[in-house]
Amino acid sequence: MLKKSGLIAKTLQKLPAAPGLSEIHHFLSLAMEQKGKQVEITWPTPDKLVEFALNIQCPARGGDTRWRLFSGQGAKWELLWDYQSCDVLLVYNLIVSSAGEVHQSVRADGAITVSESYRDASRRRDTYYMQAVQPSDLEKARLASLGLQDNSWSKATAELTGEFALVQPTALYQSILLSKMTGCLKIDRGTQHASIYFVQGEPVFAESNQLAGDECIVETVNWRDGRYNFEPRARTDKANVSTPLETLVVKGVQLGDHLNYLRHAGVAPESVLVKKRRDLTDFELSASIAGDAKIDSDALILFFNSIDDRSTIKQMTKRLNMPRSVWAPIVCHLVERDYVSFSNDLVAPTTDRGNLQAKVIDTSLIHSVMMSLRRAETGMFTYPAFLYFLEQEYFRAYRSGSPLSVIVMEMRVVLDGMGLRREPLDVEAVAEAFRRISRLKRNVDLLAHYENFDYAMILPNTRNQGANIFAKRIIKALTNGPLAGVPADRLSLAFGIASIPDDCTDLGLLLSAAESAKAYALRSAAPVVAYQDTL
Repeated sequence: MLKKSGLIAKTLQKLPAAPGLSEIHHFLSLAMEQKGKQVEITWPTPDKLVEFALNIQCPARGGDTRWRLFSGQGAKWELLWDYQSCDVLLVYNLIVSSAGEVHQSVRADGAITVSESYRDASRRRDTYYMQAVQPSDLEKARLASLGLQDNSWSKATAELTGEFALVQPTALYQSILLSKMTGCLKIDRGTQHASIYFVQGEPVFAESNQLAGDECIVETVNWRDGRYNFEPRARTDKANVSTPLETLVVKGVQLGDHLNYLRHAGVAPESVLVKKRRDLTDFELSASIAGDAKIDSDALILFFNSIDDRSTIKQMTKRLNMPRSVWAPIVCHLVERDYVSFSNDLVAPTTDRGNLQAKVIDTSLIHSVMMSLRRAETGMFTYPAFLYFLEQEYFRAYRSGSPLSVIVMEMRVVLDGMGLRREPLDVEAVAEAFRRISRLKRNVDLLAHYENFDYAMILPNTRNQGANIFAKRIIKALTNGPLAGVPADRLSLAFGIASIPDDCTDLGLLLSAAESAKAYALRSAAPVVAYQDTL
């Protein structure tokens, strides 16, 4: 149908009515299964005079989904809007505004290939995303989108209610901003409560039990449970928010990434930080974050100089009156740069639940399982274990939107002066290499055997640049003195790096890219090569 407009799409279904949020989710999941191809759904208006077509395309190499809405009949079709986003709620709002219809669930037999129980649950979920507005309001929204009428009143009075278990806060905030809504968003999260006042989509005042202003909004971006309700046209004379909503949302997402990194690394608010680089000067600390706008230089220096090897992170930040959005990226930086170590054993575990005692975990059971996945003679994980953990990290990175890097390493001993005869390292040298690398890597990093006497590392939450820096640190550690009798000048090292999403989004391509980069390193003078450098 849309081929005349230059598009090649696969029409999955002609719906009898406009799709609801759950139907849009359903077709988005189908489009994600067919990355690079276009998926299309169509539906008529109630009077059958006009048809709409929603075209969905997920880029083959990753990125935000592209949505295009057309209207017309017969051979005449007009593009209403072209939008790229991963936010289904925004797309739903755009469809409602453009189509000018009251939302209704699809009910015709055979209209969509899902069960009736799915439809019933779908209609219940839709009520959580957005309360249906009156036809007159939707008509105003449609006219406004065509430039025929001011719809500021309808934007200001649209109501939202639902649960964060079904709608991410980022999607909710983007919807409020896009619709330029005015009112108060109230969030109830058990013992935590927050109120955020908006004027034309921008926040002006925010407060919760413990935080206020910008920090309140940044924290709520990472809330994954609780119920929200938007009270339209509510006003306040107070103001404590000074930053645009988009900036606060980005800051909140970055905070979530930092907290995930610390959690995977084993760092908790009750952890005690211990300085490993006591010789660091304030100038060196500032230089270490050059170009990183996420970390404040003064806050970094203040935090590092406050580490006393006894206080927990929670105690330190309370003394410094430093919010999580400030200290979390600082701790990530210090841990990643190996400027500090941490311990979870120096302070007795505390609890906020009366006399509840922490359950004793038998770490020997964990150790026995991990040892069963390792080669006893080297201590490294086996190749099958590497593939298993890599797949788990790949799924985790996909769900959280975080990067993932892999390093494929070749370590050989040169048997002649020309470097023409190269043999794999013996077991003692490999075991020594494992011990040296283990002193550098994070707890979440994984070192394993790879194919054909090679080795590989999994670096979660790490991009190409970070993996490159780490690989060079490994080379420095391996060549710092003989390796179990193998002189440093007899070592032949080649490291290939590939990352998601920097290089690809497919797991198989990730390994192929890393192998290709390693082969390039063998042919060049550089021992460390990223796949991007081979293109």
